[in-house]
Amino acid sequence: MKINYQRRCRRSIMFLFTLTMSLLYSCLEPEETDDVNASPELSGQLQNQSLTEGFGTSTYDFSSAFSDEDQDELFFEAASSNESVVTVSITQSTLTITEVGLGSSTITIVATDGEATASGSLVVTVSSQQQGSSETCDNDNSTETALWQCDQSSQVSNTYEETYSDVNTRIVNTNGIPGHEYRNQIPNIVANLNSDNKTFTMTLSPSLANSPTSITFDNHQPKYKFGIALNGVAIDPAPAEPFIFENTSTGEYNWDWVMEPTNNTQDVGLDCATAHVQPDGTYHYHGDMIVYAEEIMSGLGTGSTTPVEAVQIGWAADGFPIFYKYAPNQNGELVKMTSSYQLKSGNRTGDGVTEPCGEYNGKYTNDYEYVSGSGDLDECNGYSSTVLVGNYSYDYFYVITEGFPVIPRCFSGTPHTSFLLGGGGGGGPMP
Repeated sequence: MKINYQRRCRRSIMFLFTLTMSLLYSCLEPEETDDVNASPELSGQLQNQSLTEGFGTSTYDFSSAFSDEDQDELFFEAASSNESVVTVSITQSTLTITEVGLGSSTITIVATDGEATASGSLVVTVSSQQQGSSETCDNDNSTETALWQCDQSSQVSNTYEETYSDVNTRIVNTNGIPGHEYRNQIPNIVANLNSDNKTFTMTLSPSLANSPTSITFDNHQPKYKFGIALNGVAIDPAPAEPFIFENTSTGEYNWDWVMEPTNNTQDVGLDCATAHVQPDGTYHYHGDMIVYAEEIMSGLGTGSTTPVEAVQIGWAADGFPIFYKYAPNQNGELVKMTSSYQLKSGNRTGDGVTEPCGEYNGKYTNDYEYVSGSGDLDECNGYSSTVLVGNYSYDYFYVITEGFPVIPRCFSGTPHTSFLLGGGGGGGPMP
């Protein structure tokens, strides 16, 4: 039998050629990728601008306020809500503000990478040179954030118990005694903390109401405790007498101007947990409960430790959970949540007699305003995202933040009457 080596050789060469070309084409073909564009983000806060009439034009560099994970070039547009006060234009990341008249205007800045957008707002206030001038104001406008040292421990152990009366109701029974050290700022009135049993009730299936409910009455006097911490201490941020602006002629309280406890810590007598004692002996938190957070996780309260998951610190009166500073965003990422409140710009318009004058500096709760979109959270310091707490799922939660209001000042759901001041939970309309 003859073997045709020539034919076999040609076949081998053709096979090798075909294989080589296939490999070459496969190397040259573009790979399919799942390249999803990351949207721009408002990663910092836009600062309100306080300007005095006659400024003409003013510029504001907001380059640090927006970011893009893909490092895409961002383009910006801006609009003024009140062009009878100012008009605006943008060059790259510099906002130019042009004077038109007196008043306030909300400036909305929109960033785009060509595919997606992000936006934020700031308020520009143009004041007359005389209006509320701090140079002519004799009111005490000082603030203080240093906390009193905790130097006492209760002889009564903390009690806290959650029970369920039916499939829809959570009941908390507690004596309200903190497990951490505290300070009694009124020892001449209160010898020992009130350790009577206190009962709080809330729904197990909260839902968002049509509109928020304030923790205060319409006249700004305190109405509700905001919630209960998981150690049984009441979360009760609203100030009361005597921490109210007084008419310098009559001594009458002006409840529109209550002193913000977290910025008047020495006068209000707030201890290392930003808490103090009511005249009836009830201990309650007015702000960042740092020491309690440290009890839950070392470094959580001081900020030296970043949690790997959201840390619940209490329940709100409407049944939604309260997390401490960190919580999941819409993408399920754990982030440090920021408030959407900012200090108003300029000076108060008060005469210094019936209402305070001087610069908006946080001395009074009314020095702040909610600026939608300036932070992560809504007007009630809450956020809509699904979280699992124990066996229950919630589509909304509240956050204790570093910045004002720290503790929310309104409810997005419907608060239970057991949280009314003077109600079943103990305490009353006291500081």
